[in-house]
Amino acid sequence: MNHVRHIFVYGLSGQKTYWENLSDATFTALPMCTFALLLIGHLNALQKRLYLQATRDALTDLPNRRWFMDKTPERISPTQAIMIIDVDRFKDINDTFGHDIGDLCLRQMALHLHTSLEQGDVLARIGGEEFAAFLGQADDAKLQRIATRMSEGMAFDTGQGSIQRVTASVGIARTDRPIVRHDALRLADKAVYQAKSAGRACYRICLAGHRNETQQVVPAALSITSLS
Repeated sequence: MNHVRHIFVYGLSGQKTYWENLSDATFTALPMCTFALLLIGHLNALQKRLYLQATRDALTDLPNRRWFMDKTPERISPTQAIMIIDVDRFKDINDTFGHDIGDLCLRQMALHLHTSLEQGDVLARIGGEEFAAFLGQADDAKLQRIATRMSEGMAFDTGQGSIQRVTASVGIARTDRPIVRHDALRLADKAVYQAKSAGRACYRICLAGHRNETQQVVPAALSITSLS
């Protein structure tokens, strides 16, 4: 373009050669292009970092509700499942041992829940002591295995000379036809309340079908001592 511009400005007799113009353009454009590429790379990295910060729970380092809603399917199929997990009597832990120990409990429970899942499943903290999981492939045996382990909870060392068994109430939404994620979450939330009403440390399954029936499932008897 420098070469063409010089032809218009100076005519054929006064123009620089093509190679001189090319050299001038390269000397000017190469640093500018390099700077532009570095700037684009920096902005892309910054955008990814900001998205990660906006979709990550700072306490547990799990994805948060926004990430869960962004990344899980908008329609849940019969081969999939949505779970909501609520830590039992978490307020008692905070009141008894303090918020720092409560935070430690949530971090350890997050790890317990995450390790209860299988490859391809996702877990997020969606608020307070509540977590949500999406299972991309979920037959009955897998659901029972995961939900039982989650509800049994973990032994939690408070660091104050006592070890507490911290359990969870688990609600599961299943369907015999595709349903929207919002309805699946509502069913899972309903199932959580049923689990809590049944005494906690157990799970319930709400089945969305043509008859809208509810199937209740309790794990085998558990020898669990929870905070009372």
